[in-house]
Amino acid sequence: MQVRDLRREPPRRWNEQIDGVMWLPRLIDKARAALHGTLGTYLYGQSPVDRDFLHTLGLGHREFAEIVANAPGDCGVVEALLARDPACIDRARRWTQDYPRTFGAFLYTLDVDDGYAPGVGFLKPFSNALSNGITWLMKRIYPKKPTEGITSKW
Repeated sequence: MQVRDLRREPPRRWNEQIDGVMWLPRLIDKARAALHGTLGTYLYGQSPVDRDFLHTLGLGHREFAEIVANAPGDCGVVEALLARDPACIDRARRWTQDYPRTFGAFLYTLDVDDGYAPGVGFLKPFSNALSNGITWLMKRIYPKKPTEGITSKW
């Protein structure tokens, strides 16, 4: 399995979907990178959006990381989530219907920062400064390491 090195490339975009659920592919990329030490400046364990999404799934960051570590791929993550809670994917789909409106400005900043917003490259330095500041702050507020001690099977 290929693990994205988030020190060199961004995770999947916030609106990419697995089984009709946005944000899940991005969170899987971040969990895999955290497990393999390639998270870079991204947050895993400190992101309020991740926390809200995982709350909808009925999970914490560590539990999600354990699922990702043991799943052979994206479909395996979905299967493990459904085995744990058959209704969680439906709840996550409902969550993702509202979150573009709820987190709109934040998502636009992510798109600029990650390079998914063509034609606005001139905003990237400002977006980088904002996201780096938020990352620094969140890692100080929530200094936990939710993947510590977890080893992946892939």
